[in-house]
Amino acid sequence: MVTILLPALALAIAVPFAAPPMAIETSLPRGATEVWIYPRFAIRELATYGLVAGWLLWQLQSRGPSVVARLIWWAPLAVAAAGVLVLLPFILVHGAFREVFADSGGRIVLRFAARLAIGYGYVALAEFVRTRLLQIEAPGEA
Repeated sequence: MVTILLPALALAIAVPFAAPPMAIETSLPRGATEVWIYPRFAIRELATYGLVAGWLLWQLQSRGPSVVARLIWWAPLAVAAAGVLVLLPFILVHGAFREVFADSGGRIVLRFAARLAIGYGYVALAEFVRTRLLQIEAPGEA
């Protein structure tokens, strides 16, 4: 169970260090206040991962470890898909769907692929460690 929550802890630590949006098109007049409704990257990632971790923990409690062992391999895909779904409302609010995907479509696809690669790498590492620990414990029980 702790393995499911480790990435959320890392993201929570990163939230205070998240930078403001990089490129604001128009400069504001002196004394004006900028209101940016688009959440910072780390906050979006924390929300996204929190949703998937909550789903996995709920599955663990309601269905048991054997089902979660199979579902955990779907988690990276769920995180990547949830990342897109969390981003989508903010793009739609600004009415910039076409512009965002025309200008940043390649980066969005690259980020999606990176999330999948990192997610599956993390799941593989966690499974390797779990399997190795079970192998180490098994001879001691006999």
